[in-house]
Amino acid sequence: MKTFWSYIKIAWIVCCIGLGCKPQKKVGKDAKPNIIFLLTDDQRWDALSYAGNTTLKTPHLDTLATNGVYFENAYVTTSICAVSRASILTGQYARRHNIWGFAKNFSEEQLQNTYPLLLKKAGYQTGFIGKYGVGNKLPKGHFDYWRGFPGQGTYQAVDEKGDSLHLTQKMGNQALEFIDMAASKTQPFCLSVSFKAPHVDESNGYGYFHFDEKYQNLYVKDTVEVPVTSSPDFQNHFPERFVQNNVATNRWKQRFATPREQQESIKAYYRLIHGVDVTVGRILEKLKEKGQDKNTIIVYTSDNGFYLGEYGFAGKWYGSDPAIRIPMIIYDSRPNAKKGKKLSQKVLNIDVAPTILSLAGIKPPNSMQGKDLTQLIENPQMEWRDAFFYEHLWQSSDAYYIPSTEGVVRGEKKYMKYFMNRDTTDIVFEELYDLERDSLEIKNLIGNPEANSLEKEMKNTYSILKKMAE
Repeated sequence: MKTFWSYIKIAWIVCCIGLGCKPQKKVGKDAKPNIIFLLTDDQRWDALSYAGNTTLKTPHLDTLATNGVYFENAYVTTSICAVSRASILTGQYARRHNIWGFAKNFSEEQLQNTYPLLLKKAGYQTGFIGKYGVGNKLPKGHFDYWRGFPGQGTYQAVDEKGDSLHLTQKMGNQALEFIDMAASKTQPFCLSVSFKAPHVDESNGYGYFHFDEKYQNLYVKDTVEVPVTSSPDFQNHFPERFVQNNVATNRWKQRFATPREQQESIKAYYRLIHGVDVTVGRILEKLKEKGQDKNTIIVYTSDNGFYLGEYGFAGKWYGSDPAIRIPMIIYDSRPNAKKGKKLSQKVLNIDVAPTILSLAGIKPPNSMQGKDLTQLIENPQMEWRDAFFYEHLWQSSDAYYIPSTEGVVRGEKKYMKYFMNRDTTDIVFEELYDLERDSLEIKNLIGNPEANSLEKEMKNTYSILKKMAE
């Protein structure tokens, strides 16, 4: 009988060799999980059907949210791609990692303390796909699989045969290629997929939401619900010194200036997100095919929000919820993981790195300022942050006028200060909102005698949290 089973084993091995089979890594109860981090670009929190969007179709992301943990109040600490991506990789506020623009690279010490390199040191296979976003020195030599690109990139991509395809589809192909490679090895893997979508494509000089043509019929017959504050009644909400020649105003004129343009731009924006959702579905199918669908964690979020015409704005940068609030989902496929939870606590982009490390059983370095979200998931009643500091510092010019921002969100209150460059005394204007009564942020309480005590409290909180962010 022993000889019989030996022959059967040999025959199975020969068969697998002949058919090109690859051994699958064993998934035991003590096995470290695979981790896939999916990052979109400019996806606001409500651009997700799970969040209540009645036009946009994101069935695969909805599946992750329904069967995972959905964070209802997720924010970025700086709303611009390069800075936010640096914060995501390091788990730090910008005033600590000190990357404020597009040209500055990580130091080698900073790079070694990003979550992918710490995972690699711990034995993980690592892959990176898409928009790197931090400086121009790509760290491809530090990854087992690198398909990253510098700058903004373009949606007009080609495959290995030279045939045209949309960038989101190409990145999906690369993600499947990585999973095929990594699943055949014994070590766990961490794949970071950094989408360009739904960012506009500026390679044509206009800045259009260049979606995959296969989705051109989506939403054609729909009338998209537009933000209430995008009506002309709110275009004088901010003072003239702030609005005049503001990049956000100029880009609004390109994309949202008329009702028809606003409808078409938002639909195109939604089609880009739908393309990401299709890619997520392909990744889930590949994980199942490779036997890794019960031991892989998917973390999904965006680098910042995006104005869709609110106050006559397009873009991000500033302290309004449309610009700083993002989607965030953690889907843990392991059998004993928490499923179907919604958490209302404030979570931040700087929480991503320490959370990913914790999921891999690695203690985050002391340099990381974010919190480990696994603790909140396990104990939703624990004491958690109720306030956070927001910052975006920018050296403005006549050609590219973006006032700098600092402020704080505390509970249902928000205080933001806008000033020129890094001079916090050259104030353009300030805003103070009671979000519980004024979720649209249209009743500025600065200077209101009835809000004097609130204004003092919020400015004091701002000063304290600003110091803590250093």
